[in-house]
Amino acid sequence: MTVRTIMPEELDWYVGLSDDDWLIEIIKGWWQGKSGQSAPDRCFVAEQEGKPVGRVFFYNLESSPRSLVMFGLHLNWETDWLTVGTDLLRQALAQMETKGTSSVAYAIYDIYQKPPELQRQVVAAAGFRLTQDKLRFVWKDQGCPVEVPDRLTFRTLAETGEDEYVTAVEKVTARTLDRELLREVAESGPTRAARDYVNTLKDLEFRSDRWLLAYLPDGRLCGLVVPQRSDDKEGCINYIGVVPELRGRGFGLDLLLKGTAVLQAAGWKKVVAEIDADNRPLAAHMERAGYRHHGTLWCYRCVLGG
Repeated sequence: MTVRTIMPEELDWYVGLSDDDWLIEIIKGWWQGKSGQSAPDRCFVAEQEGKPVGRVFFYNLESSPRSLVMFGLHLNWETDWLTVGTDLLRQALAQMETKGTSSVAYAIYDIYQKPPELQRQVVAAAGFRLTQDKLRFVWKDQGCPVEVPDRLTFRTLAETGEDEYVTAVEKVTARTLDRELLREVAESGPTRAARDYVNTLKDLEFRSDRWLLAYLPDGRLCGLVVPQRSDDKEGCINYIGVVPELRGRGFGLDLLLKGTAVLQAAGWKKVVAEIDADNRPLAAHMERAGYRHHGTLWCYRCVLGG
């Protein structure tokens, strides 16, 4: 078996190895972007006797050029998929490491990537470690405006400024139930982790008029919520949190309803939120706000050069 990167003119063929035609324009956009989020030399194909038996590609967010995201893993599950997949990933990761990559993240969705259990075996064999499992919740517009309690006052990032927002992220992340955020805090420290996380959120979509901080009537910070555009069909709640001293009073539900209302008013009929499976309080708020559990994802990470 040989593993190689593709030529630019092979993109349509490469994506066509599976039913992922929608990826073509996305990958082209990454190739052409000024930030160099991806390139043909980040797209790998495995071949046996000249026939493709697997593929995978990598890209990075603008704020994290050395931390890549793996995407589009496709194997022939009717053949020796474990050997092929492991060799493909190990060789691809080795090449990425020589180009300065420090870590690679990969998320496996049970509702999108089939078969998820086999994919999990492949990435584990290739050296990835499970860092978090998440529950995917979905809200669908039922035609009635979302009602938001009036216990809190909301201000946008445009009003508060980014520094105040970063400080708020640091505060609500303290003792969070999100395992991935806890890892980032442990590795980078709370202030750096908060700044990095805000930059990551800005990579996805930055609308300073929608990122909200919430305050009690006496002016104390209560929490924050980041409603964002996921794509043309979905909005998403990408971050939500209450300061530790005010948890257990239902404010998380207020924040969730507010973020959902913002997206509803902007025209989205569907909103998605993915939360740590250990975060049972937030899961309960999701149910109360009309969200329904639909899918699970497993988050993996491979550290290179260590």
